[in-house]
Amino acid sequence: MNKPNFLLVGAGKSATRSLYNYMIQHPDVFMPKMKEPQFFVANEVAGRIQKWLDDEKKYFHLFDGSEGKKAVGEASVMYLFFYEEAIRNILKYLSPQVKIMVILRNPAERAYSAYNFVHLNNPEEKFSFEEALQKEDERWNDRSSLFMQYRRMGLYADAVKAYKENFPNLHIMWYDEFRKEPERVLKGVFKFLGIDPEVPIDYTRVWNKGGKRWKNPMLRWLFMSDNIFKKTYKVFFPKRKGVRTHDFFTQQFMEQTEPMNPETKKQLIDYFRDDILKLQAITGRDLSAWMK
Repeated sequence: MNKPNFLLVGAGKSATRSLYNYMIQHPDVFMPKMKEPQFFVANEVAGRIQKWLDDEKKYFHLFDGSEGKKAVGEASVMYLFFYEEAIRNILKYLSPQVKIMVILRNPAERAYSAYNFVHLNNPEEKFSFEEALQKEDERWNDRSSLFMQYRRMGLYADAVKAYKENFPNLHIMWYDEFRKEPERVLKGVFKFLGIDPEVPIDYTRVWNKGGKRWKNPMLRWLFMSDNIFKKTYKVFFPKRKGVRTHDFFTQQFMEQTEPMNPETKKQLIDYFRDDILKLQAITGRDLSAWMK
């Protein structure tokens, strides 16, 4: 049975999709086509996200064909959010020697990015960012989509501490550095995984690029609800990875989101401040920029 020897555990909306797509270009890396199987936290995510695997055989079958690859792994962002269950199950099914990778983003910016992504793609998100923040506890109790936990998913410190204590091989990346210098960050990843860091990778494409919103509520309704207009559009623009991935669609029906309300950002920074300071102490990283 083939098993992963590394895991990319999060955080959500921190360029994990781009990392995944850059990494699989390396000839010594194997990652399954199913990004985010969430196997190690299946009990927590069941019914609260679209896809997950809770069957052990099916999970390990994901790694069929990885023979001969030096770095075999997968990426599931909920492993950071539900770190206690994830760590317990990783130790049960794998070993303490599995290599753990984390990429972290300014939590206030991550929260707003997550909201914009959900608002663009999930018809259940009908509220403003500020209203959605107020509804987090209610949605948690109602077992709504986990990706609507905009603030909770930005609390990193305890998770990073726990991974650091349980796994000797932990590699932390920072979203801002990755966006500015993807090649340098990926070389660090490949060195961490023990594979050739000089393999050429195409860094020209960015996946799940955020910052878009519907141009008006009517367009959102047309493409987010089940109606004849949406069905007709799909006939002419066959769905591949989602109807909203087409450049034509983006240009015609979407526009740039507005910056976060400064007062809302201030409130979020206050909310995250203690966790940021704790994370700073754990990692030795100066995170003062996250509190401005």
